Formats: sequence, C-alpha cells, structure tokens
Amino acid sequence: MEMMKLTAGGNGAIGCWLLVAPLVFDAPATGRWNDVLVGAAIAVGAGYNCARAARRRSMSVLSTGVVTLLGCWLVIAPFALGLEGPALWNDVVSGTVVAGIGSYNTYVAAAAHPGSSFRMTAE
Repeated sequence: MEMMKLTAGGNGAIGCWLLVAPLVFDAPATGRWNDVLVGAAIAVGAGYNCARAARRRSMSVLSTGVVTLLGCWLVIAPFALGLEGPALWNDVVSGTVVAGIGSYNTYVAAAAHPGSSFRMTAE
C-alpha cells in the first residue's frame, strides 16, 4: 500500500504542478486552460486514489484509467494546441510520467478487482 500511496501522490503532485505551470512558462490561453483543467482532473483522481490507499483500500480502476488517459492527452495536446518551447516540453514530460505511473496503478487496481471490466489475461 505504501507504493500505491507514493505513486498516486506523485501523480497528484504533477497535477498540482500543471495548475501553476502555465504561469511559469507563460503559455498561450488554450495551453493554459488545457493545463489547468487537465491538471485539476489529475490532481482530483490521483488524490482520491491516494486517500483510498492511505485507508488500506484498493485503488479505483476507473479513476486510475482516467488519469492514465489524461496523461496520454498531455503528451498529444501541445502539438494539437500549437504550444512551443518549454510549455510544450513540460506537457510532454509531465504527460509521459503521469501516463506511466497511471498505467501501473491501473494494472494494480485491476489485479485487486478480478471481477472488473478489465481483462487480465489474453483470450
């Protein structure tokens, strides 16, 4: 459970960073709103899972999956929104880390819920 608290807390911290990163990098309006909204959603989803792990409960497969998808969006978004320079690389690196940690958390959460909608074996 300590590893789950650490990984969910790490994603939560990155979500909080994304809330202030547009101010640091002076991102354009579209990039700014994308970072704020996605960062808030990541912080809420990861915070929820961190709280569950702190109470020794398994993580939510749905919220870990959403956090993973938001991380993938962060990797794609700067190119779709036309960001440049440090703002672009901040989103790509943050998204890569969030997606990597989120996919690990989704795997662990799905393994803890054998009856979940995610299949753990190939058919």
